[in-house]
Parts: sequence; structure tokens; C-alpha cells
Amino acid sequence: MFKKITVRLSDKSDPTDTYDLEFIFDENQFTKKWQNHMLLSQQRQDPISEPWAIYGNDYWTEEKSLEHINNNIRICNSIHPGMFQRHITDIHNQDDLNYVHSVFELHHGKLDEWLDNPIFNVEKGNQLRHSLSLINQAVHRLESSQEPPKIRVVYFDTPKTQTFTEQDYQMFTNTKEFGSLYTLYADVGKNLESLAVDEDDHHHDFVPNLHWSSDFVIRFHDDDGVEQTKKCNDFLKQNWEYFESKGYVKNDPRLTTGAIKLASLIYDDKDTILTIIKKYDTIQSVFMY
Repeated sequence: MFKKITVRLSDKSDPTDTYDLEFIFDENQFTKKWQNHMLLSQQRQDPISEPWAIYGNDYWTEEKSLEHINNNIRICNSIHPGMFQRHITDIHNQDDLNYVHSVFELHHGKLDEWLDNPIFNVEKGNQLRHSLSLINQAVHRLESSQEPPKIRVVYFDTPKTQTFTEQDYQMFTNTKEFGSLYTLYADVGKNLESLAVDEDDHHHDFVPNLHWSSDFVIRFHDDDGVEQTKKCNDFLKQNWEYFESKGYVKNDPRLTTGAIKLASLIYDDKDTILTIIKKYDTIQSVFMY
């Protein structure tokens, strides 16, 4: 079992300007499984699919964020006319963000369902899927614009085949510790925690935390998880008939919310870390040792 993991940040305009975030792994059986899956990503040399996914830095201004998502909406509509019926004009308009995300859900489908979608089997099909994926991630970034900083590391090319066991669900937590590294939602759709806060009338399907992969997220704030737990429990109770109609039962482990903590950041001062990560715009590499 590896002891540490390092996430190296860099400046896109100067790749020699780097900063390493060093973490100590938690010692448990799930972390060992996760490490083995990360080795698969690295052995395959899967690229980090969103090297820009440092949320809360100085790069993603509101203007640049709007330009980015709307440009990719235009690209999608040029390849598949009428795919999107609206653009984003206000990053705080949750209904618009929910709508745009629902279009991604509809055409991408769950996990690898997009492989059988004929709209991607065209001359510019790869570009269409790429822009659609960028839109999906842009929505998540815009939704996080008012939240504390975080870093998402995602490997689209690594198969999303691993599922949580009942023992894994027991390790889930809604608490967040500054500088800690957690599993990341690997399914396509909206999980319980997203539905509880998004008020999403556009989503196509509820998909709980079923799969895990080498994807992960680093959180840079502390949260005891009490508010999120209450919101999720209240939403579940108020909408129980919907979940029951989907085949879920009381205390179903698949309805567990949160994530599994994998590692803790080594640092001396929180403010120093926050100041440093704001300066970087690229996730350059990840390595375990």
C-alpha cells in the first residue's frame, strides 16, 4: 500500500512553475482498492481530462466562465443543430444550469451509454462529445463559483466499472476536512445530495453514488456535514414515493450520501495554501509513492 500521493499544479504559460500538494493516505481497505485502480489509470497513461479543474483560482473569472460554456454550446449546436435551446447569461441562474446539464445527461447517458448514441457516430462526433463533456464540467464549475475552493481530478478514459459495496458505504461521510482528498461522483445523472440543493426540474434520472473510479476531489474547507445531512434526509423524506417507485427501500445503502476520505494534506497554514493554489491554473500530474 502506498503511503503518499502528490498532486502537482503548474502555470499553463510556464510548465516549470509548479507547486506540489502532498497527502498522506488513510490506511483502510477501500483506500488500497482505490490505489490499485489509480495504478490502472497510470499504467494506461490516461490523461487528466480536466487539467483546468482548479475551482476558486484567479483564472476562472465570471466572464471567462460564461465565454467558455457558451462557446461549447455553440460548437454542439453547429454539429447537432437544436441540441441546446438556450445559452447561459447568468452563472447564478440555477434553472439555466440545470437545463444545460439535462441536455448532457440526455445525450451522454449513464456511464458508457454514449457509445451507442448515433449522434456521436458522425464526422465530428468526437468533437461533439468533447464539447458536451466540457459543458458538463463547466456547469459543475459554475455551480461551485460561490463555494470554497476545490480541485477535481478526473480520468474520462479510465473505465467506470467499480461499484461500492455495503462495507464501502459504511465509510461515507458528509463531513469535509480542509485539504482532504475524497472519492468523486463517477456516475452520470444527479445523486441525492445534488437533487437536495439544486431544485432541478430538468434532470432525466436519479443516479445515486453507485460507481467509483480513480477520479477524486480535494476540498479546501471544513464542514461538519450536519446541514448537508439534514437537507438530504429532508429531501428523501419529502420525496419518498419517487424513490420508492425507483425500487429503493428504507435504509437502502445506495442512498448513502457524501464520499469516502482517502488522504490528508500535509500543510502548515491554511491561508498560505489558499493563496498558493489561487495562482495556478493547471493540474499537471498525480503520482503515488
